[in-house]
Amino acid sequence: MNKKTLTLRLLACLLSTAAAGSALADSASINYRHQFLDEDRMHSDRVKLAYRMDNGLGFEGELKYRTAGDRKDVAFDNTVSSGHELTTSYQYKYSAVSTWQPAIQLDSNENGTTYKFGLKYTRKLSDQFYVAARYRFDALKLNRDRIDEDVPDRGSDNRNTQRYEGWIGYTPAGKFSYEYQYIHFNTDYIRYDNKKSDYEQNLNVKYKLDKSWAPFVEIGDIKVSATDDDRQLRFRVGVQYNFM
Repeated sequence: MNKKTLTLRLLACLLSTAAAGSALADSASINYRHQFLDEDRMHSDRVKLAYRMDNGLGFEGELKYRTAGDRKDVAFDNTVSSGHELTTSYQYKYSAVSTWQPAIQLDSNENGTTYKFGLKYTRKLSDQFYVAARYRFDALKLNRDRIDEDVPDRGSDNRNTQRYEGWIGYTPAGKFSYEYQYIHFNTDYIRYDNKKSDYEQNLNVKYKLDKSWAPFVEIGDIKVSATDDDRQLRFRVGVQYNFM
């Protein structure tokens, strides 16, 4: 079975699962997002399907695509797969205003698989404000054919990342909602500015058209490379459709 056939079957399976289980599910959605990097000038896309049951157990599947090769400023042409990600999580409502969510994720592409283990806490401060925090441990296991232990600083070896995240959200009465996210990374390899640490920032604005459709835009501040301190903007635009 080739990669294209496998991808199409995975997408069909996830869609049918969400549709069949929607009568029992607390939520089910499909999310499409397009991404462009300001300095790298590269385009990519992602489709995510999410399904959460009344008991708090949830599943997500992501299909990722990118423009092949080094073709800058080109979107939706010569598109190839850049991997897929599967997530299982459990949403535990500790009280009326707070929620805990442990999760396990598998993020795979041709280079290897990253195993992600995380725990997120969300607290509602008022009808309009909420905050959240998450710790996640990411363990990248490279394709054995790509491991080269002679490359310094684990540049071509298995890698571990500790990821600390914080969110603050504002959901006023009306159709718009806003969310700011800050991420700090501690790693065992050179990640940014010749250091084993890094950070990212994201600002997301969502517009609720109706109970089903919600387009959004996101601007991020991310690194350019591992060896200097240059930063770049990451632009994302997409839409989410909620089945229920």
